[in-house]
Amino acid sequence: MPACQTRTGAIAYRPGPELDRVPLAYRSLEEDDVGMSIREGARAFKVEASEARTFQFRGSLWTVLASRDETDGVIGALDERCAQGLRAPMHVHDDADEIFYVLEGNLTFFVAEQRIEAAPGAFVYLPRFVHHGFQCNSAEARVFNFLTPAGFEQLILDNGTPVRYDGSPVPDDQQAAHTQVPPEVYGRDKYHMRTLPPGST
Repeated sequence: MPACQTRTGAIAYRPGPELDRVPLAYRSLEEDDVGMSIREGARAFKVEASEARTFQFRGSLWTVLASRDETDGVIGALDERCAQGLRAPMHVHDDADEIFYVLEGNLTFFVAEQRIEAAPGAFVYLPRFVHHGFQCNSAEARVFNFLTPAGFEQLILDNGTPVRYDGSPVPDDQQAAHTQVPPEVYGRDKYHMRTLPPGST
């Protein structure tokens, strides 16, 4: 079973090519110094974007690649496709760090009072408490959006309209199975986000 050393000195033991729902444990190199940690709820998995849950929400197509329930609350991962002119309002995540990786198109990120131009291949890291937003400048854009801890993706799961990956509608009789949202009630911190008033930086 292959292993790789992480920056923290831990070893992540990874299974072979068959990744679907295989338990993954993390063991320290120096047990005496770091100790051993096994995350019982964490399981390795692979998902194809074209087969993952996709939603139409606020002008974008969002494909949920990983959610709180699938990662033991550690990360939420989204594939977002947006059209020219779409603008995400200024907002802030008080308890989650966020990463964008631009796959296609061109975007402008507004980070506090800065403007960051991002083309394919650009990596943008936004730590918690940093006010930010973005707009799509090209005909279309596609970004990989990653937050830790998970939580923001639940906003899409709860409020988006289920569609197929190509944006076509999901038949009504398939929507319940497509969303798979647990019937829970959460507080205002559920989505790890606060939208800021217009003009905020």
